[in-house]
Amino acid sequence: MKNKLIVLFASALLLGGCGTGPSSKNGAVDDSDSGWKSLKTVSGREIIAELKQTVEETPKRDERATIETPPEFEEPTKETVEDLNVKAIEGPAVFQAVEKVYGEGGIHHEGVIFFELQTKGAAQSGVWIGLKEPDERVQQLIDLLQPKVDAGEILAEPIYIFRSPHTEKELYELQDEVAEALKGLESERGSFGLYVDVITGNIEITHDFLKPEQQEKLREQFADHTINIEQDGRMVPEPGESTIIAPEQTYTDKPVTEGGFILEAGDGRIFVAGGTESVVFYKFPEADKLKAGQRVNVERSGPILESYPGQGTAKFVEVLPDYKPAGAKLSESQAVAKALEVAGERLSNGYVVIEEVSFDENEKKWVFKLLPDDGEGTLEVADQ
Repeated sequence: MKNKLIVLFASALLLGGCGTGPSSKNGAVDDSDSGWKSLKTVSGREIIAELKQTVEETPKRDERATIETPPEFEEPTKETVEDLNVKAIEGPAVFQAVEKVYGEGGIHHEGVIFFELQTKGAAQSGVWIGLKEPDERVQQLIDLLQPKVDAGEILAEPIYIFRSPHTEKELYELQDEVAEALKGLESERGSFGLYVDVITGNIEITHDFLKPEQQEKLREQFADHTINIEQDGRMVPEPGESTIIAPEQTYTDKPVTEGGFILEAGDGRIFVAGGTESVVFYKFPEADKLKAGQRVNVERSGPILESYPGQGTAKFVEVLPDYKPAGAKLSESQAVAKALEVAGERLSNGYVVIEEVSFDENEKKWVFKLLPDDGEGTLEVADQ
């Protein structure tokens, strides 16, 4: 599984000081070692340089600013508006300056860059530039951004320059190391999700196979880092444990609305579609114990490939009670199996995706509402 570094967002706000010209030092430099001293701490981070809010009026920024929350947001809030403005105004200015000073992708080797947003739980909106070994290029950044502040194009307050304990490159390398360690522990049917938080450097793992002793082994192997491990769904079954969950009752006279329908079953895979399930081929070792027409809930293991139909691995398959109305000769699963035979003769793709199933007691027939892509609005099967 290809794992990608995911940048998480949070937020904070840096209060600007008195005005200075763009060529002056907006941070404290330690001349003894050419390093940048700490000015203060914000959100637990060591601020090494800051812009100055030199003007009170910002007409150029105001022209671009969102005044009200866009209609796609259900609850208009001041915090949402501030987040949107920082992302749309200060964000691009900072990213352009960083690229100009460090080159395209250069910040990847020097540190990190990220937003923190109030709508993601942070205290205030901000865009953060973190540098592991800050040098004279910090002043170059300031010299590019301060004139924009002076001209009223951007605000100084939401822009932070701090000393980062890591670079993005280091985090990518750490993620690759953890991924290799996880692959060595992975069971045949297990899966994991992995990312390293750019802001904290913490390793975040989701899984459905790691036993407590394996988790402890990981923490020992990466003792210099915080590892957060979360179980994703049920654990994969132990050898000999059935992966089919049978219903408490075989039949029910009440319509079942959850789950999807098995269209094919056998040779180590099942094809499930319709109802509340997506259209997916699943690898499933116990496929031969299932039948086309059954309504099931599928608990997957790992990602679903974005093809059509999708492709994935089923960890557990829950067979749902078979709907059999009073007076009907067929059960729902039997009617679906017949519908699949008819569909195979009439549809170019060879399968049908059923949205809904109903039983017409007066005319003694089963009516299937199909997805529009299947070329037919409905399909009917006589109850016999």
